[in-house]
Amino acid sequence: MNRQAPFITLLFFMFCLMEALSLRAMASCSCPEKMVVFGTYEIATLVNIQKMKVAALIDSGATTTALDARNIKMYINRKGRRWVYYDFYHKPTGETVSMHQPVSRIARVITHSGKPSERAVVKNTVSIGPTSRYLEVSLINRSNFPQQLLIGANYLKKTALIDSGRSYLQSGE
Repeated sequence: MNRQAPFITLLFFMFCLMEALSLRAMASCSCPEKMVVFGTYEIATLVNIQKMKVAALIDSGATTTALDARNIKMYINRKGRRWVYYDFYHKPTGETVSMHQPVSRIARVITHSGKPSERAVVKNTVSIGPTSRYLEVSLINRSNFPQQLLIGANYLKKTALIDSGRSYLQSGE
């Protein structure tokens, strides 16, 4: 029994040292105070689309936020500006909302398969918990994904941190 006492004391000392270093690192964090913490998955509100709530994947590796859109049709109006028609199918209710918006820009995206594709980008307001952002959202058919919205770096920048080990931190679920 006496042989284990120095080992247990050493373990206790190492634990205390690690805790002290951890607290010191937290105290020196340069994160802005008003940033919120998102989990890997959150519930988002699409303010421009009848304030519908959708499941969102938080992905800091994606440059632009992406929305599940169907029947995407771009055209140029009489004034020479690009516009887009698209349908948003709300998975939880089965409701389809037809949208008509000006195109902010055309994004050229290289997919995982290596093929470049062009996507219409529109501006929408998206809210998660206490945060609300008016930002560019690319339109893409995400019907193969469980989350209808992918939150990219353009939403997260100077707004939120991500705790990848947790989910639904802002929705109370």
